[in-house]
Amino acid sequence: MWSNAGWPSAGSATCSTSTATCIARCSRCPTSFASWSADRPARARRSRHRGDRTEMTRVLFDGHAGACAPGDRVVLDERRSHHLVRVLRLRAGERVEAFDGTGSVFAATIAEADPRRSALLLGERLSRETESPLSITLAQCLSSAERMDWTIEKAVELGARAIVPLESDRSQVRLDASRAARKHDHWLRIVESACAQSGRAWLPALHPLESLRAFIGDSVPGRRLVLAPGASVPLSAAGVARGDSVTLLAGPESGFGEAELALAIAAGFLPVSLGPRILRTETAGLAAIAALQALAGDF
Repeated sequence: MWSNAGWPSAGSATCSTSTATCIARCSRCPTSFASWSADRPARARRSRHRGDRTEMTRVLFDGHAGACAPGDRVVLDERRSHHLVRVLRLRAGERVEAFDGTGSVFAATIAEADPRRSALLLGERLSRETESPLSITLAQCLSSAERMDWTIEKAVELGARAIVPLESDRSQVRLDASRAARKHDHWLRIVESACAQSGRAWLPALHPLESLRAFIGDSVPGRRLVLAPGASVPLSAAGVARGDSVTLLAGPESGFGEAELALAIAAGFLPVSLGPRILRTETAGLAAIAALQALAGDF
C-alpha cells in the first residue's frame, strides 16, 4: 500500500530538470506501449484513490545521475508533458511514480499539468530492487522494423542491461546514417517505455548501430556467447553463474554467414544452441535471456 505521507504538496521547492516518459499510446509518439488501453486514464485515476501500486503511472525524468532529492521540482519536456496531460489526462495534484533511470525512484505529485511543460514535485525516495544478478548485453543483428522493435522492448522487460544493434553481412535491413539516427531515437523511446512498464529503476543502455565485424573486434567483457543452431554446447551448459556479465550475440533473419561466425568464435564467443528447433531472430535472443534468468538470474 502507498502512504500519503510520502507525497509532496503543491508548494515544494525547486530543481531544474527535463525529460520524462509514461506508459501510453499516442498518435504523435508512435512507440508501442503494451500497457495502454482505452480506459487506462480512468483506471489509473481510480487506482490512485485505492493506493494500488501496480497501476501507478511511472514517469522517467532527467535527474542528472541521482542529483535530485525529495522536495525538488522537476520539469518535463513537451513530448513527455503531452503524454501526461493529453494522453493519460492527468491533472495537477495527482500522484505518479517518478524515476531517473539511474536507480533513484520517488513518490511524486503533478505540480503543473501543462501539455507543453509539466512539472513534478518529488516526495519520499522509494526502494525498487528490480535488476537481475546477471548483467546481460544483447547484441542483436538487425531485423525488420516490427521484429526489431519487439526484440528491444521484450529484452528490456526481461532484464537486459544493454542492447547493441548490429548490421551483419546477411542483414536484410540496411540503414544509412540519417535513418540509423532516427531509428536510434525510436528505439530509445521503446527502451524508456518498456523500462517504465516493467517497473525497473535503471534504464538499460542502448548503443548506437555498428557493424557486427567492428563489434566482434572490440574488447567485449565477461562471458561471450553466440547463438548458433546446431552448436554442440547447449545454453544450459555454458557455465553462466549468478553475478556474471554475459554478452549474447544473436544473428539476423537469415542467420550468420560462415565467415562472421568464424570471426566470432576466434574472438572468444562460445557457440551455444537453444535446443533442436530453429528459432526466429526475434525469438532467439529473448529465449536465451529468459533461459539465463531461469538458470542463474532472478526467475
